[in-house]
Amino acid sequence: MFSDAAAKPLRTRLEFAPTHPADGSLFLIYITLIWIGMLLGFGREIAQHIANNDPPYPMILHVHSAVFATWLVAFTAQILLVRAEKPALHRRLGIAMAFGVGVLAIVGPLTAYTIQNLKFGTPHSDPAFLSVQLGDLIGFVGLSVAGIVLRRQVAAHKRLMMLAILQLSTAGFARWLGGTISAAYPFGYWGQSFWATFLILHLTNDVLALGIGVHDLLTRGRLHPAYVMGVVWSFGWQVTHVSLYLWPAWLPVAKMLLGH
Repeated sequence: MFSDAAAKPLRTRLEFAPTHPADGSLFLIYITLIWIGMLLGFGREIAQHIANNDPPYPMILHVHSAVFATWLVAFTAQILLVRAEKPALHRRLGIAMAFGVGVLAIVGPLTAYTIQNLKFGTPHSDPAFLSVQLGDLIGFVGLSVAGIVLRRQVAAHKRLMMLAILQLSTAGFARWLGGTISAAYPFGYWGQSFWATFLILHLTNDVLALGIGVHDLLTRGRLHPAYVMGVVWSFGWQVTHVSLYLWPAWLPVAKMLLGH
């Protein structure tokens, strides 16, 4: 058996430091990249919508955009509050954001249902894509709930919440860089190849998710268990919803869920 003197250095080596001087810079860089992805991804689509004089967006889409933008602003504020060493304000805002997760869990499916039905029967109709819309939301909610439950475990909380916002940012990144990824991938096309579809949707945010692990290996020499489980959860839902999207038997189920 180890003596207490020998066991203490061993425990120290095995412990995962909750903070590191480089953590703040990493999270600030990540939230900046997420903002760029959202603005470039959705900004170009909105500009094209206006230029084409397309019909106004439905009200639920405005509500969804407002809720998501508010949540992203709050997430950015949380990172800045940590850097400013204001934990009390961080905790208070975190309570509001926990309710925000519940709002997103309701508004997200309502938005997907409304948009899918508006497009149904048009050249832009793609009912099977409901799997991707719901899958990303489930991934986000699961990671967020885990991060909230583990909020007193700083290292786990930070990683799970960042993985959650990356999961929710898929739509922006895919709109921004999906076309470039599609053109560069030589082994298939969207909607035909699993990996082409998967990479168009998730390559950017998955690279960023893996970047957190690289950061931890460089700064701690190991991966945090919560991060590993969060990546498994996120990747699992990505594989699931892309597989459903490409599975012919899913299409009639999606139509039934949409009331058709």
